[in-house]
This record gives sequence, C-alpha cells and structure tokens, in this order.
Amino acid sequence: MKSLRHLIRLVLAIATPTVALLTSGCKDTSVGEGPHLKVRLIADQDSVAPGSTITLGAHFIPDPGWHIYWKNAGDSGLGPRFGWRATQGINVGDPLWPYPSQIPAGPLMNYGYGEVLIAFPATVSSELASSHEVTAELSTQWLVCKDECLPGEARLKLSLPISKTPGPPSAERKLFEDTFKRIPTPLEKVSIAIEEQDKQIVIVLIPVGDRRLPSTATFFPEDRRIILNSAQQVVTKENGALKITLKRDPNRTSVVDRIRGVLVSAEGWSDSGEPKAVSIDNNPLDAPPEETSTLTTASVSTNSQVPGLGLALLFALIGGFILNLMPCVFPVLSIKILGFVQQGGEDPAKVRLHGTLFSLGVIVSFWALAALLFALRAGGEELGWGFQLQSPVFVVAMIFVFLTLGILFLSDLALGQALQRIAGSSRLPTSFFGSFLNGVLATAVATPCTAPFMSSALAATLTLPMTAGFMIFTALGLGMSAPYLVLSWNPRLLTFLPRPGAWMDSFKQLMAFPLLATVVWLLRVFARQMGVEPLGLSIVIDVIWGALLLGFGLWLCARSTRSQRSFAALLQQICAVVVLVLAVLIALPSNEEITRSNERACAITDSSHPEPDSFGLMWEPYSLNRLDALLAQGKSVYLDFTAEWCITCQVNKGLVFGSQEVRSLLKEHDVVLMRADWTSKNGAITSALQGFGRNGVPLNVLYKRGERKEPTIFPNIMTASMVIEELRTLDN
Repeated sequence: MKSLRHLIRLVLAIATPTVALLTSGCKDTSVGEGPHLKVRLIADQDSVAPGSTITLGAHFIPDPGWHIYWKNAGDSGLGPRFGWRATQGINVGDPLWPYPSQIPAGPLMNYGYGEVLIAFPATVSSELASSHEVTAELSTQWLVCKDECLPGEARLKLSLPISKTPGPPSAERKLFEDTFKRIPTPLEKVSIAIEEQDKQIVIVLIPVGDRRLPSTATFFPEDRRIILNSAQQVVTKENGALKITLKRDPNRTSVVDRIRGVLVSAEGWSDSGEPKAVSIDNNPLDAPPEETSTLTTASVSTNSQVPGLGLALLFALIGGFILNLMPCVFPVLSIKILGFVQQGGEDPAKVRLHGTLFSLGVIVSFWALAALLFALRAGGEELGWGFQLQSPVFVVAMIFVFLTLGILFLSDLALGQALQRIAGSSRLPTSFFGSFLNGVLATAVATPCTAPFMSSALAATLTLPMTAGFMIFTALGLGMSAPYLVLSWNPRLLTFLPRPGAWMDSFKQLMAFPLLATVVWLLRVFARQMGVEPLGLSIVIDVIWGALLLGFGLWLCARSTRSQRSFAALLQQICAVVVLVLAVLIALPSNEEITRSNERACAITDSSHPEPDSFGLMWEPYSLNRLDALLAQGKSVYLDFTAEWCITCQVNKGLVFGSQEVRSLLKEHDVVLMRADWTSKNGAITSALQGFGRNGVPLNVLYKRGERKEPTIFPNIMTASMVIEELRTLDN
C-alpha cells in the first residue's frame, strides 16, 4: 500500500501540471475572437427550469469574404471542433449542422459557411443542485479561410438563471428559428437505390405515392474519400424519379458500402418549398462512429487507411513488441537487463513476479496515457502519440528522473531508505516496486517512438469508440512487455544470461551512460520548446555530448587501471583514447558554424527566410496555404513531420539527408522542403497528421509534380535508397 501511494503521488505530480498546461490559455466568456472571426455562445431561452429542454448554439461570424467549414470540409480544411464542459444538470447533445455551400478553391472543392449558427439540443436535469444558475462551458477550435487559412480557438462560458418554469425566448430566438430551417430533415416516402460503378456512383431517388421530388439537387457527402468533390454532379429526372450521377473518388480502392449526406435543392422537397435540405443514408444501422473533420492535405492512400479493430489490435501487438528495438527505449532496457542478470540466481517464482510487475507497469502506464488522451480530446484538445513530451513540465521531470538514475548507477550514493525503496541505486531493478516503476519509465520514454505497425493501430483510435481505444492501448502494452514476460516465466532462458559476479558493478556503471545520454536528448527537446534557435542550440548540445563522451572516456581509463588482465586493460585504454578524441571532435565547433554564428550575431536578417539545417538544406515551416500554393505552381514538395523528442525522426534525418546523393537530387529537381515541427503542441500539424491516417511522428511525404491527390508516403523507418528511388522518378 505504501508503494502504491508513492506511485499515485508520482503520477499526479507529473500529470497535473501537464493537464493544466495543455488546457490553459483562453479566458472564459460568452464571446470569443480570433483572426477574422468572432464566435458567441448563446441560448434560445433567458432562463432554464428543472426538467426542461433548451438549445445552445455556437454562432460563428467571420469577416466578409472569409468562411469556416462544414463537418466534412471537402478536399481541404477543418470543420469546427467542440468540447463541452457543463456543470451538473445540463446534458448537451450532438451538434445540428445546417446545410453548407460549395466553396471552390482552385482545383479543389470545399464545403462551408459564412456566418452560421451550430445548434446543440440540451436537457436540464429535473434534480438540479441547489444553486441560482447553471453554467455551460464550450471549448471550440476552428479554421477560418479566405486567400489564406488561420486557425483559432476559444473557451466560452454561458450562465443561465434557474426558474420554476421555462424562461421566455431569448433575443436570439429568431436566429435559432432561421437556423432550424437550414438543418436537413430525413428524407421520407422515398426509396433510395445506390449503384456503384467503376468510376461513378449513382443515387436514384424513387418517390412513394404522391411524393414530389425537385428537378435539381446538390449532394454533400458526410464522409470523405467517397466522391470527387470538384467534379460536376449530373442530375436528371424521369418519371418522377431523381437520378444523381457522381464521380467516384479515384483514390478510393475499397467498395463504397455506405452513402450518407445532404441533398440541397432551391425548389424544396415538398409542395410548400420547405425544407430546402434533406439527409439520406442507405445503411444507417451499420453506421461507424462519425468521422471528425480533420485538416487534410491530400486523399489518403490505401496503405494508410484506418484498419478494423481486429487488425488494429494485431498491429498494436506487433508495434508494441518492436518498440523494444526503438532507440527511445534503450536506456530503460539497460535497467531491466541489469535486473534480469541480478535475478539469474534467484527463486524462479520471484523472477516471474518481477516480470509480471514490469509488464503490469507497462500496461497500467498505457492505460493512464489512454485515459489522459481521451479526457483531453473530450475537452477539445488535439493530441497525438507522444503528446506528453510536448509538455515542457513533463520533459523537465524526465530530465530529473534520468539524471538521478544515472548518478545513482555511477555511485554508491545513499539518499535515505525511502528513496532507496522507490528508485535508489542498484536496488531499483531488484525490488518488486522497482520492476513496476521500470515498466512505467519504459512506457514514458517509449511513446515518442512510433514503431512500424503502430501508426495504423493508433490511427484507429481516431474513429473507434473509447472502449476499443483502450483495447488498442492494452495490446500495445502487452506487445511491449511480452519479451520480459516470456523471459521471466521460462527460467531456463535465464541460464543464457551471465551469472552475477564482481563484473556487475562495472556493468551497472556502464548502463549509467545511456541514461545520461537521454538527459542530453531531453535538454535539446526542452530548449527547442522554449524557443532557442536551432544553430546555437546545436552547437551547445554538441559541447554537452562532448562532455558526456569525455566522462565516458575517463571512466574507461579508470576501469583499465583496475583490470588484472593486461590485454583487457590495453583494450580499455585504446577505447578510452578513441572516445576522448571523439569528444574533442564533437565538442569543437566547425569553422562554418563559427562563421554562421558570427553572421547571425552581427547582421540583421529577415526572420521570414529559413536558415540551412545541419545538412545545409533549407526548410520552410509547414503551412497548408503555402503547400497548396506550391502544388498549384507544379512544384515537388517534400513534407517532413518531425519533433525534437522523436529519436526515430532524428535517425531518419541522419540516414536520409546525410546522403550526398539525396541532397543532390533534391537540388537537381528543385524540390521544396517543408517541415512540420511537432515538438510543441500544434493543432494544425496534429490535424494534418490525422488527415494522413496517422496519430504520431515520424511521417515523410513526397508530393511529385502533377500528383497532388496521391503523394508518396514513406515508411516510419527510412533509408536513403528509398528516397533516392522516388526522387529519380520526378521527371519521368
């Protein structure tokens, strides 16, 4: 119980400031403003009565010429997102979307609005707590566009007094009435037939009885990647039946088993001319969860689509297992390997318990991450895999943890019996609670690495219900902990590990250096989050790496003097000399770095122009508007989704852009380089990732000239040859 209390305190200490940081930043009011847009939270009544119903609304008022998007934004864009936090007593329902308008954007077609009210039906509890008023709080995010697109967000709060009877209509009642006229109603007394052809989808509406159908209509699909939005819709009427011929999305290869959307006609759908819009759905019983509108840059190719639950669970198991091979996890594995070595001569029952507790720590941590992720998303936050390392508070906490462990592994420092029981010295891997904490720590540093197979599994959490999402996170934890469970429950496998002995003290100290290396990596992440410019940061971090290598070289020298075997001592001394030379070479800045630093310090530069990275490549910051403009000009664009805390991303950069042939081909074909840096929270980048069916980094995409709709998406683990092969085809 005492250990459990320590664990709870540790989780709260880390999670509380992280949640506070991620959810802060907006003043509570019923009116919010962003670039070129104002939004209001309003109600159709001035007061509420217990047991009554009300309608709340988010009223978006863009500047003239600007627009926001429908729930399916079309080829590009982002529909508004909503997260309700209501005091006990109000239950807010799903949004009622008015029918949209078509918004051409070059070769694309989007769906959206100018000024619009999004209504939310709500019920008031018949047993309200003793209070004079009830309060509803809405967190909303949106994208407002004209010639450019700008994201915005607001947290709105509306308080309504409690009365014995339903209150009179508010001053906004007329606005609500006009809005309800634009909300599609189900199409009745009509038989719907759907015919899917090779390149077309035909919707046939056959009236029943004396039902009258209009002669023209426009179809707005609720789901993406069904029809080619920009293609002309051919509408014909014969014998009272309405036939709508749509062009099929050419990037979709799977069968379209469901057509749902809105049909809009200026003639109306009845003799009275009302309503103007109706909703259709040919398969409502098998409806998957509604897909949230996401900021998209292209249609998603079939290899990145969201898998079914069974396939997602399989991918999660495999991806969790492969996480053990990712560089993020190595520092913690060093602790666990040391623990297994020390446990080699123990009672098999104890070894099994250690393995089980380690696995439990992994799985419980994945559950905690899932709970935090779903809770924040319910509040309107846009988060993805590895999101905890977007919090500077969490990064600093991890720096302290790894630095403490590294010092304890290098020394016999005693910090008191209580700390010894939790994470002290060499007892960390051998105590039962220490095994559990190892699992927690492994999960904390593993999540920034998106292993192969994990992307599709995590993408499924974007659309699957919460229960299925927790199943996926559980599968990830089981996959990651499986090797340790197998090793601990099969004692005969432990015989292949070396027996405990005097060498273990050296091994324990050796394992301290991966932990200290992790501290250096986290320092870089923290500095980038705090806005330190890349060039100076790179030089400083190189000096710290050099200092760490210097310490490792001196440690090797000290170990060589204690060795009783001359050959081993000589080998350690040679390694020490090599390491010390490397330390100097890494730490000393190059002439080019010194020159660039002097130029930056002495010259006034235009911050709108990007600076070369460590490979001499010029990267533009990610912008959907800029990307669209480049593609419209016929440019090839290489889009890199990355983050400082993603070690796999850094490895990919070294392997790919460290190649002279890759750099030459990029220059030869005039490829524009664009980088989406996700080190800190960025809703536009999160949405863009989700548009590709991804929930984390790394993600590398190549848009070839003339292939706007179907870019090349590289695998998570990349090589230079993969990129070279694609770049050579640019002029074919």
